[in-house]
Amino acid sequence: MRKKLMLVAVMLTAFFNRTNACSWDDMDANYFNLFAQEIMADPRYRPFLLTLENRYFPSEALRNGNIEEWQNYLGLGYDDTRYLVFEAQRDDIQNLTKGKPVSDKKLAFATPEFAQRHKQTLLYIAYAKYLEPYMRIVPDETDDEYGYWAYADDYEHNAGDLDYDKVKTVLTRSWNAESDKELKLRYGYQLVRLAHYTRRFREAVQLFDQYVQPLGLKTEMYYYALSQKAGALRGMGQTEQANREFVRVFANSSDLKVTAYGSLTLGWNNDINFADFVKGAADDNERNDIYFMMGYSEFNNPTNEIAKIVANNPDAIQAKVLMVRAVNLIERNLLGEYYNRNAIEKVRYPFVRQEDEAEFRPFMNQTINLCDKQCNAASDKNFWHLASSYLHFLNQDFDVASESLSRVKSSDSLYMATVNDLTAYIDICRQPRLTAKVENDLFDKYNGIITSGGFIDHVLTNRYAMQGEKAKSFLVMNHLKDIEYNLHEPLLDEIQSFLKKKNKTSLEAYLVKTATSDMANPDKYLAYAKGVIRLTQGDLEDAKSFFSQQTRLKVSKRIFGHNIRVRYSAKETQIMRNDYIDEFAFIRDNMTEAEVTEALMQLQSIGEKNQGDLSAKAYYLMANFYYNVSLTGYFRHYLRFDNNNAYCYDKYSFDSQLYQNTLPLSVLYLDKAARTANDLELKAHIAFAAAKNMQQELESRVDRWDYKKVFSPEQFEAFEQYQGTDYYSDVITNCMYFSAFHNRR
Repeated sequence: MRKKLMLVAVMLTAFFNRTNACSWDDMDANYFNLFAQEIMADPRYRPFLLTLENRYFPSEALRNGNIEEWQNYLGLGYDDTRYLVFEAQRDDIQNLTKGKPVSDKKLAFATPEFAQRHKQTLLYIAYAKYLEPYMRIVPDETDDEYGYWAYADDYEHNAGDLDYDKVKTVLTRSWNAESDKELKLRYGYQLVRLAHYTRRFREAVQLFDQYVQPLGLKTEMYYYALSQKAGALRGMGQTEQANREFVRVFANSSDLKVTAYGSLTLGWNNDINFADFVKGAADDNERNDIYFMMGYSEFNNPTNEIAKIVANNPDAIQAKVLMVRAVNLIERNLLGEYYNRNAIEKVRYPFVRQEDEAEFRPFMNQTINLCDKQCNAASDKNFWHLASSYLHFLNQDFDVASESLSRVKSSDSLYMATVNDLTAYIDICRQPRLTAKVENDLFDKYNGIITSGGFIDHVLTNRYAMQGEKAKSFLVMNHLKDIEYNLHEPLLDEIQSFLKKKNKTSLEAYLVKTATSDMANPDKYLAYAKGVIRLTQGDLEDAKSFFSQQTRLKVSKRIFGHNIRVRYSAKETQIMRNDYIDEFAFIRDNMTEAEVTEALMQLQSIGEKNQGDLSAKAYYLMANFYYNVSLTGYFRHYLRFDNNNAYCYDKYSFDSQLYQNTLPLSVLYLDKAARTANDLELKAHIAFAAAKNMQQELESRVDRWDYKKVFSPEQFEAFEQYQGTDYYSDVITNCMYFSAFHNRR
């Protein structure tokens, strides 16, 4: 049996678990949950809805079945009952039984009359509070099944710390003295639990048969006790019988479904025949829960078990829970975040990736067919019509989706909210083209849906991209300032043209308003962005023109300087040298981008005059600038919209495609400087700068963390000839790479 189950695991997890690739991601945040899972309605099964971030779906707000039984028994409100049973101090409970006052204001409901009327109950609760800190199984390192290493150090106490015979005597006498069956049942539960947790497994089973079963109560507390019996059976090695009892607990308990599921070893024991196990279920509900637990298992296809469940009962809750899980599996893989990195301009969203088609399509078709059959077979058709409509919508069968949706007739608020949203989704997604008329109509009808973002943003982004409207596609999901992560001039041109467009539709006007909020002058911002592009390309005339409209960040003259050591966190006065800069009076501190560009133009002009060392120095400073604003330069942030050089993977990684690297321009101007330089110190500066350029090129092609690979002997051979210069002495003292090269020779 186990081999068969694991084969299914291999076949199905490859596709469905793909979103788990990065364990540090919030795996539940990357999908929309458009088909609300809670629509299946039964809170007892809420923990088994689909979540990838946790083992079970969050269910903190669910009511506790045990507390609800206490609530009915005591005639209190739920919150007061919960406080009394779970949170009140034992000393206060004991004082209530003695008619003494208590200072806890949250126990104000426990009046003297209440305490007198429920004295026996309060005595039980007080003793249960005494036992509770010890109610952990005695760890046994020889018994892996009980997880010794998981439990041994987790708790301060365990049941072995109690005087077993003394506690058993108290519980037995209390059971015999008590006339109320509900309190007798609770004492019986404590007896079974105590024996189980002290590993008296056979005695625990005997105590259940003696003190619990004869009472004939099948309340929540009965299944608490049955769970303890099941655990004892497992401890005795009677795995199949233990599993049968755990199934009964799962099928009938409100509180213990999760723990019962976790305790089941179904399919782990090759001695258990699954078909016979199913036949041995007490009724269809138990059978359906067995199928449900199989369908819930992460390695299985839930639709197979849904078909078996509805064959027993077309209206079974288990089928609805598995169906919402199946629907959400499909949604996660159709509406994931990957689409915008693939065929956004070619395929209508939602779509499944081509490489997943062979695995995904059969599962989706099977789910749709099963859901459609249930629309006829089930008595409660609203759930199945809604699920069918949503599945056909995801499959882009919009006419069928609308027809199914029209058959949902419900007054339930969650149903109708889903119907209203799905009506909008179908209408928006079915449009063959988003024309001006369509935009106005959709925005008038579904303003709230469109402006709420999320899924519809992805749809609009996709549709505009397919229509070639790249500006609108970008602005649907981005603020205008986000162009720093999409710095492509054709996109900037399209955005600028779109912003200037007259007679915008209501949807277009909304896009512009939200994308340019908190921005005084979008045109000037776009001009600045174009200036950045042109400066990184070496187009100084155009860069200066664009920067004349908008500047952002003033910078010191050391942006034309150079550094020998690399330490980005150091102050620039500590790390950056300003050799030769002061020979050019037009280079000043606190320059705007326009002034920096003007300085570059003047340096270029001087370099072109072929005036020997002066021209070489001009070209050298230009080379320094383009190195300093490159990936590894001290001023690497300057043309990347950042305010400091702190590392940003997206912008400074060698793998990044966001910005053009300026290193080739640095190499170009160093070559020009080398051709006109005569002074040895100047030549030494140029040779070392060339070595740094080669180092960055090497780093872009090798593992940067392997320092033995990030420099080549070739990069320092030209510099080695300048021994005897002052600059050579500075470099060999401060440059780790060159020092290593020199010492190896």
